[in-house]
Amino acid sequence: MTTITMRGVAAGLALGLALLATVPPGLAQDLTAQYTISPGDVLDISALGEPEVTGPVTVSPDGTITLQMVGQIPVAGLTLTQAADKLTTELRQYIKDPMVVVAVRQAATHRQFVYLLGQVLHPGAYEMQKGWTLAELVAVAGGPTPGASLPRALILRKDTTIPVDLEQLLVNGDASANVPLQAGDVVIVPESKNRVVIMGAVVRPGPYLFKDGDRVVDVLSEAGGPTPKAVTDQIGIVRQEGSKPRMTPVDLQKFYKDGDKSQNVLLLPGDVVYVPEKGGPDWSAVLSGLTGITYLLLLLK
Repeated sequence: MTTITMRGVAAGLALGLALLATVPPGLAQDLTAQYTISPGDVLDISALGEPEVTGPVTVSPDGTITLQMVGQIPVAGLTLTQAADKLTTELRQYIKDPMVVVAVRQAATHRQFVYLLGQVLHPGAYEMQKGWTLAELVAVAGGPTPGASLPRALILRKDTTIPVDLEQLLVNGDASANVPLQAGDVVIVPESKNRVVIMGAVVRPGPYLFKDGDRVVDVLSEAGGPTPKAVTDQIGIVRQEGSKPRMTPVDLQKFYKDGDKSQNVLLLPGDVVYVPEKGGPDWSAVLSGLTGITYLLLLLK
């Protein structure tokens, strides 16, 4: 095998291992993305190069705002993005290619919000309801996703961080974990770090959630199975042991044809499963040159 091929495989494995360390950008989500406009809100309207329709406006009790050129426009119930799109459409009759941004200068005083971020079906800002608890907020948001790390949820409340075990609450029905919410709370449901990466000649390579008891055949099935060019008797499982990666060879032909269950290896979180194509690398040769992978693993510890 050439040095170029070895470097290519090593780079591919490095990418796969880096995927395991990737944290979903829950905290990077815009908390105002799902804010809906209501009467009494003060909005900042900015239309690039058009001072006549730029500045603060108050949403009237009937849910409208009034702008020069276009008059009254209903905005109550819209998100800020939807309102900007609506204003852009209205102003296009009078201005060529208007560029409109809508922001909240001041929310109506009667409105208070809690925020739910991370691994739930509908993350975003939710108007606080009297007596709301954590379970009710998660339910309104559609519940957790399969990738949620339920025991590691958090509530950020002013300068305090409150750890919450959503598994005890939602799965085991432990009411003691059902925290009463306060306006301004930020609830974070992080993503599980228990993943394996499937690489090479499979239909859908990439990171997959690891479940206790998963074996090679299970995760290959999730990835759509091997492609027609896959060499299923030379699959490799790369696993970190100490400071070095180690490869375990897997011959699925023996499992499928001879019923050799030892080839359907039990996986661990962090494993990289590589399915080579015909003419692929010699794994013993590849591992002898994986100094870059070793360094990456040390960085990710």
